[in-house]
Amino acid sequence: MKNLETTHINEVINLLETYLKENQDKTTPVVDYLKGSALQKSFSLNTEAVSTNEYLEEIQKVLKYSVRTTHPLCNNQLFAGINSESVVAELISTITNTTMATYEMAPVATIMEQKLVSELSQILGFENGDGLMLTGGSNANLMAIHLARHKFFPETKTKGNGAHEFCVFVSDQAHYSHQKAMMLMGLGLDNLISVKSNSAGQMDTNDLELKIKEVKELGKTPLLVCSTAGTTVMGAFDPIDEVDKVCKSFNLWHHVDGAWGGAVMLSSKTKPLLQTISNVDSFTFDAHKLLGTGLITSFFLTKHSDLLQPANSAGGSTYIFHDYENADFDTGPKSLQCGRKNDALKMWLTWKSRGSKGLERIIDNHFDNRDYFIDLIKKNPRLELLFDPEYLNVCFQVIPTDSNVDINKYNFDLRFKIVQSGKVMTNFSSWSDGTVFFRQIFANQNTTKEDLKEILDIILDMAQ
Repeated sequence: MKNLETTHINEVINLLETYLKENQDKTTPVVDYLKGSALQKSFSLNTEAVSTNEYLEEIQKVLKYSVRTTHPLCNNQLFAGINSESVVAELISTITNTTMATYEMAPVATIMEQKLVSELSQILGFENGDGLMLTGGSNANLMAIHLARHKFFPETKTKGNGAHEFCVFVSDQAHYSHQKAMMLMGLGLDNLISVKSNSAGQMDTNDLELKIKEVKELGKTPLLVCSTAGTTVMGAFDPIDEVDKVCKSFNLWHHVDGAWGGAVMLSSKTKPLLQTISNVDSFTFDAHKLLGTGLITSFFLTKHSDLLQPANSAGGSTYIFHDYENADFDTGPKSLQCGRKNDALKMWLTWKSRGSKGLERIIDNHFDNRDYFIDLIKKNPRLELLFDPEYLNVCFQVIPTDSNVDINKYNFDLRFKIVQSGKVMTNFSSWSDGTVFFRQIFANQNTTKEDLKEILDIILDMAQ
């Protein structure tokens, strides 16, 4: 293996500096689009080591064909870009290369993660809460189901599900990660019960109660209800208080998937969207979505301080997890992973650098940009806002000049044409009735009001 001193770090840093500067130039494409089959031919591995120039050329190729998520016209997914503090944190965590399993190997990182969990728990009102960081919000949602099963049926840890048919309830707007969790935990997709949502995309609690009763009549075991704080398409917030009352009446675990919308807890203006969040059992939060901390900065938080370790501990006491003075700081026994990267540093340095007020300004600025964008849409006769958004998902259609044109195919084709051009990255989605629309996401801190106007100008120009 090459030594660090001989891997041309300075040359690579120069390439990255150039790349980041290019991203601030809006004449630079968001992506140099290539079909997958063409791009695949551009990359290959060699039997012999390459020269220094070829090595640097490979890095340049990676940068050239990657989507420039720090570009101000990139608003495609539920995240964008990375802040400077997180770039520093990634460099430090990679060079130190510690594993979060034990305090012994990661003394600073384990302390930082514990303090972040404590601070976020206090904000949520989980007074004696617990938690840890995971590799994504999907795994945090899985963890919630896992802990709910252990709390109510601890024997499943050793004996399996047995005769139980555990059922989990989510709205029909919920993230698909719940389906994967049901498969992985052996609960079965048939036992993920879809609850109706209203026209605003929020869970219908009357239908929820009806579905729980139906499951019980079938002899199945209701286990958990997952509310969503910021649905993927509409950005809807389920009525947490109403859902919680239903959960309490049936003695079910109430989890809130705040992977997308959880950041609202950091602003006094937007925290009311979470209503009575302190009453729920657990919460998912992805800091990389709105705060720009970079993939992946995900938290699982629970008000129960006595569940993560007993639910997840299994072996390792002979060679890694020992009874010593710092055992309480070991995170491995609480985690489903052993080796785990120090993702805490990204959130820590961001918070340390900007303070709580700075994090609040980030959230508020996203909402301010959203309101400006909505105003632009409403003023333009070629654009139609599909609903007044509750959160940071703005869904709209471009109206074709020819009334005989299929509006849904028109918007689908237009959006793909825009992606191929590489000028702008904005997403699209559809409803079950076939309605296809643009879905503008507000998560990129580099995007200004001027950029938002330019995005619509480009879309309308290409619509000609």
